[in-house]
Amino acid sequence: MKKNILYTAILFCGIFLLQSCKKGGHETKYITLNETINSGDTYSMDPYVYGDADDLATITTQAVNYTVSQIDWDPAAIKYIYHFSVNSKITDKQTVVITLSENHQGRGGNRCNDNAAVITVNLTVR
Repeated sequence: MKKNILYTAILFCGIFLLQSCKKGGHETKYITLNETINSGDTYSMDPYVYGDADDLATITTQAVNYTVSQIDWDPAAIKYIYHFSVNSKITDKQTVVITLSENHQGRGGNRCNDNAAVITVNLTVR
């Protein structure tokens, strides 16, 4: 009898652990943006329009030449915004990849993050 209870408990724990890392029922979105900016200007983009407000945005591929290329808190917009600027004209395109990951807090921390969106921004500076 005790073996049956033990096996049943192990079975339920296994099912619970498998469900805790199950994907959120969506596919990863792949977005490519082609943008042109003038030298000295700032390009701003809200990455959360491609995901959820609770997603975690990170730069996974950084531009090669830039003055500013980062995700900052914008107190006026009350959200994080990506900013890019360069102070000189460059001949090659700058590519930045921003990944939005599902943040499964309360389910084992970040152990089960899924990519909600991968945003590739190709920037031409003139």
